[in-house]
Amino acid sequence: MNQVNQALQSHVDDPLRITGDDLPPSVVDVPPAVTWAIYGNLTEGGAVQKLTIAAQPFSVGRHSENVVTVSDPTVSGYHAELVLAGEQLLVRDRNSTNGTLLNGRRIQTVEGLRDGDILHFGNVMFTVHRENTSIATETIASDAAGNAIAQVQFSTFLNRPGVEAHFQPIVRLDSLETVGFEVLSRSQFIGLETPDKMFKVAAQRTSEAELSRVCRIEGLRFGSTLGHDVQIYLNTHPAELNDQELFTSLHDLREQHPQQSIVLEVHESGVTSVEFLKSLRDVLTELDFGLAYDDFGSGQARLAELIEVPPDVLKFDVKLIQGLPTASESRRSTVAGLIRIVEDLNVVPLAEGIVTQEESDICCELGFKLAQGYLFGRPAPARKWACPQ
Repeated sequence: MNQVNQALQSHVDDPLRITGDDLPPSVVDVPPAVTWAIYGNLTEGGAVQKLTIAAQPFSVGRHSENVVTVSDPTVSGYHAELVLAGEQLLVRDRNSTNGTLLNGRRIQTVEGLRDGDILHFGNVMFTVHRENTSIATETIASDAAGNAIAQVQFSTFLNRPGVEAHFQPIVRLDSLETVGFEVLSRSQFIGLETPDKMFKVAAQRTSEAELSRVCRIEGLRFGSTLGHDVQIYLNTHPAELNDQELFTSLHDLREQHPQQSIVLEVHESGVTSVEFLKSLRDVLTELDFGLAYDDFGSGQARLAELIEVPPDVLKFDVKLIQGLPTASESRRSTVAGLIRIVEDLNVVPLAEGIVTQEESDICCELGFKLAQGYLFGRPAPARKWACPQ
């Protein structure tokens, strides 16, 4: 190992690449028993790629002559090199402008790498993985790498924040007038692009409630540009229910957006206490928020909670909507009966997941008043809805 370090260190200030002649024969001639790879994005917004360390030396930089070309202004033309030394993988910086970081620490000399290490070339991040080629699969490794990247980025993601609010229209079925938008969060962070991915990592860190609050804050920050009279539907996470912190966060939102029309959505699976729902309803009334129950019918239709604490809007799950145009008369009658119960409670029924005109027509016929789905618009940034093309 000392020979390897000496050979590499002698080139730290040399712009030329390391060649096999620079390494002792014991290193060059011994084929590695394991495979090393790095995972990351070569272009902003691109998919995570697996890059197997094979060519030697394995150069990384913005110039096209590198083994790996990274198109990012923070990456130097010839930024860094990775070198196999037997079963070990080494990294050295090539006097790059913005440096090479290993687990957040800027390297000054040649460094050995371990499975799971995080490398930054400028602002571009890669994870390092050591694979036993007899058992590893690319899918498993890629998933692990994506999760590792997401874990490292999560704190930055929350603090920046990295949440991007997208808005899906909610329309009146009889007139197709847009009356509101549901906030659906997205991001450009690797491994955190969708709500499922975001909350998966958040759950591993018991940060679901914190993430949910950030999503609401960002949703209203951009949603307020759509007009105060437009209802902005904000989601909650089950981890927040039965937690007084939720009430505090709602007071903060109203203080920041005193005029905005807001509806808070609660998923039926998160309802564990009618008493908490009553307290929540009281707080929402005080703050002039509306209340919507989401995904009604996706599991068990919680009629007891519906009767005890009626919401303003009840969103019928897509499972109840799909197939209605060709459904049997008995199924249609069942849905129509649920709608009548809802309306008797002065609750507005909303059909989720409408994709076709046939679905829209039958939902209107059965008595739904509001609707949401790709037929009326896919989730998009607020600027699309504020300034339609």
